[in-house]
This record gives sequence, structure tokens and C-alpha cells, in this order.
Amino acid sequence: MTKEEARALVNRQQEILDGAKAMNRDLTPSEQVEFDALQREIDTFIAETEEEYRVDTITSICRDFNLDPAGYISSGASTDEVRASILDKLKIERKSPKVTITNYETDKFRDAAVDALLLRGGIDIQEPAPGAKELQGMRLTGLATECLIRRGIYSPQRLDDDVLLREALSPDSQFASIMSSAANKAMAVTYRAARTTYQRWTGRGSNSDFKGATHYQISEAGDLVRVSQGGEFEFDEIRDQGVRKSVATFGRSWGLTRQAIINDDLGALTKLPAAYAGAAARGINRLVYMQLGSNPVIYDGVQLFNAAHANIAPAGGIINIANVGAGRAAMKRQTNLRGLETLNIKPKYLIVPASLETDTQRFILKAYYPTTQGAINPLASALEPVVDAELDPYSLTAWYLAADPQEVDTIEVTYLNEKDVPTIENEPSFDYLGVKWRIYIDYGVTVLDYRGLYMNAGI
Repeated sequence: MTKEEARALVNRQQEILDGAKAMNRDLTPSEQVEFDALQREIDTFIAETEEEYRVDTITSICRDFNLDPAGYISSGASTDEVRASILDKLKIERKSPKVTITNYETDKFRDAAVDALLLRGGIDIQEPAPGAKELQGMRLTGLATECLIRRGIYSPQRLDDDVLLREALSPDSQFASIMSSAANKAMAVTYRAARTTYQRWTGRGSNSDFKGATHYQISEAGDLVRVSQGGEFEFDEIRDQGVRKSVATFGRSWGLTRQAIINDDLGALTKLPAAYAGAAARGINRLVYMQLGSNPVIYDGVQLFNAAHANIAPAGGIINIANVGAGRAAMKRQTNLRGLETLNIKPKYLIVPASLETDTQRFILKAYYPTTQGAINPLASALEPVVDAELDPYSLTAWYLAADPQEVDTIEVTYLNEKDVPTIENEPSFDYLGVKWRIYIDYGVTVLDYRGLYMNAGI
């Protein structure tokens, strides 16, 4: 039956209905018999048409994947069932009869692909893995296809982008591993290269959990006293002081959408991890300098820089021999917990805001005192300058002295289980089509002791 013949049957049915409606009555028995007979012919035509469409569609699908459609057609499977069955077949890993891909070759390909993505994303790699430059021109979808081929997936290039990415982004896939490694490497490169200065003069510690830990300061031993003949030894009581230190989690999340992968947008894969890594480093740096600039109340209930701590200049002054010398002397005169031991702390760092950078360099690097002809500068190169603009919002004139953290406790950056770099994790997103990423780092900043720090408010 042709479409025109089927249309004529439908028109005849409409004539029967219109005639009964015009006379305001139901169909007569003979009209009902004719109507039903017409409907049976129409249903037969629709069924034949649907079957023809099913057969044609299944044949086309199987042709794309070089499969025999006969079994699918004879089984009566729907087109959706055939598509699902073919995808299941594609998931079955089959080793190529021509090439055996070893773990070593897999690792080499992954390393090359990771560095290729970083190079394309503008991340500087000193020594790219062998093969990276050859893969540098490959799009993300092309890389996903190559990964599926190496897994043994049959003809993944025939898949549409949505199916391809769904297969390639499974958690255990090589493509997902490559993207994760690229993001982590971009993060690590940027994190280590961040322009932070706190590492130079602060201590580094570790907590095993988030509950917090106590750092104990042990007092000095008492002087030995003369014991008379037959006399008793005088008992000495050692004191200690505890400082609580803890860590917290700092993090962010972002997404790599399906559209970004298809459009070959590497920003979310390389530039965003790098940007968040830089933000993580800046966060630690900012928190450290907040301890100096804001002069907080510390473990003993007194502000960090306070006359009670003997670590602040009584009057502000510029960076010169007299004022820096006064600071050095004050640090050397610091005593231990019981006041029995003079600590003789030697400052190693001169810490200043960006506003004092030039004055600091002029003072430290000049062999002669700049205001007196021929006078030797005894502090030339005696202190290491540390310049950080995080201090400028607090004061443009204040400067600080700090001891070597290997010799004296000052400010400590504490990490969870010694992990001092951020962690990046990813997983397929259920909120949108793509991959969801998150970066986090666990740390805390604590003033352990005031004795190794000195402040001059400047003028």
C-alpha cells in the first residue's frame, strides 16, 4: 500500500464520521463495519511502515560499525535496544592483533600526552616527555579517541561526541587520568613558582589531624649552685608553656564542561588549576603577614609586639644603624621562660613592606653608612632583606627583624600530615555534562614564640 492509498482510507473514515455528525446520530451498523475494516488496513500500513523504518535504521547503524544487522532485525529489537547493544559491544576490550601495548608504552604515552596538554595551555615545561611535541597539535576529543583506541575500543572515531566523552571520562579511563595529571602538574608548577616570601623566614610544622596539637616551650635549666660538704642538692623545677596550633581546610571547586572539551578549551584544564594554585600560595602568604601586620593577641594574652614582650621599639624610626642595632640588642637580651637564661638571639632577616624596599636595599648593600662620610656600615650584608607587599595595607613604615626559624621558634606554617602542596581531585559531574574539579590544602599559621621577632613602627 502506498501513502496515497493509506491517505484515501483515512479520508473515507472521515467522510463516514462527518455524515453521522451532520445527521446528529451514531454510526449505523454497516458504517461501523466499514469504519473498522478501514482502520485495520490503516493499522497494517502503519505497522509495515514502522517495521520498514526499524529495518532501515538498524541497517544504517550496523553499517557504521561494520556489523551484521540480520540478527538484530530478526530478533525484533527496537532501534534504541540496538544502539545500547552496540555500545555494550564497544565496551568489551579487545587486544589488537597487530600491536601489544605494554604498561611501559602506556606510561610513555600518558606522560607525553600530559606534557602536550600543558604546552598547549601555555605552561612552561623545562623538559617535556618524549613524544609531547608530536601530540601537541591533538585536540581534546582527538586525545580521547586515541585513549579509547589504546584501550581496545573498536572504532571510537565513529561515536558522536557525547558518547565518546561518556566513554572516555569513566573514572578508570586513561583520558581521565591524563587530564587529572595535567591539572596536577599545572598546579604544582605554578604553586612552586608563586611569588611568596613567607617560606624564607617561617618555620614548617605538621599536625596528624584537625583536632589541634600543643607545641611546648621548655624553660631553661637553673644555674648550678654550690653544694656544701654534706649538704643536699637543691631541686630545680623546669617549667613549660604550651601553644595550641591547628589546621583548617581551604579550597575551591570548578568545572570542565562538555562544551569546553568539544571546543578544545584548555583553560579549565591548565590555566584554572594554575590560577587556584597561585591563590593557595597567596593565601598562606597573606595569613602569615597578617600575623605581623595586625599584631594579634597571642597565646599569653598579650599582643605579639608589646613592651611586655620587650620586642617593640619604644619609638618609631627609620632603617639605620642605630635603630636596627637597637633591635638586635633587644633580641639578644631576650630571656627564657624563667628569666634565668639570656637567649642571645641573632636576627637573620629584615622584613619590610614594598614601600621600604629601596631604603632597605640601600641600607643593607652599602658598605658605608650613607649619612656619614667614610663611616663603615657594620650591618652591611648582615641581614637578609625580605620584601612583601602583603605588609603594605597594615603599615607603609613598619619594619621587622626575625631570627632563623631553624634556631628559634617564631611563626610556623603547619600542614596536615606534612603535605605542603594543594590536592586536586576530579570526578564526572552529575550537575552538568562534564567533569567537576576541586582543589584544597590543609594548613594553619601560628605564632609559637615572640622572642625571635622584633618590630619598629617606623616614621
